[in-house]
Amino acid sequence: MTGNTHQEHALATQDGNGTVPHVVSITDPQAIRALAHDARLIVLDELFASQTTRTATELASLCDLTPSAMSYHLRALEKYGYVIRAASEGDARERRWRAAGERLELNTQIDSANAKTAYLNVQLNAFRTRLNDEVQRREAEAKAGIAPSPDRPPMLTSGLVFLSEEKQLQFNRRLLDLVYEYEAMATAEERSIDSQRMFYLISLLPEYPSVGEAKS
Repeated sequence: MTGNTHQEHALATQDGNGTVPHVVSITDPQAIRALAHDARLIVLDELFASQTTRTATELASLCDLTPSAMSYHLRALEKYGYVIRAASEGDARERRWRAAGERLELNTQIDSANAKTAYLNVQLNAFRTRLNDEVQRREAEAKAGIAPSPDRPPMLTSGLVFLSEEKQLQFNRRLLDLVYEYEAMATAEERSIDSQRMFYLISLLPEYPSVGEAKS
């Protein structure tokens, strides 16, 4: 782990066995800019979500890249402390990689507004690509006469709920607890490189008085 990331709630160990910290918090604007590539975001999603090791070849298969190109991206992510080299498994002919923590988050105390905006744009652009792909897939199914399941999840839903400050906290916690519950339920087989994935993007934005709005 480099000085470009901050580890919160770390698992305390003194034996140097490489125990993984819970949270890797991005604090360096340069580290954020290093994420400006779709393949690197896919790698981070995969490694942090699966919490297992992957080879460059396995990760390349998710991104339509060559293993050598993926190795380049992995070394760049390693430089900024996002991923670490893992112990060899099997025949040990190819290096394995793992996430440098259990969760990855943007440190909101970063002074650079441009860096934070860049990070948000990278994430939103990646999700926009997934949404566009899903729109095209559903259009193709409709043209082929394939009826969607009544339980098919929405591509995107938005709205508002009226919540007191106390209920906002409850809402946030229950929503995140549901995500964490299903993350923890995944078996080793379900976390394999060939398993089915579902991407999500959660944004909970309380309403605040406008800047300069007079207080009553």
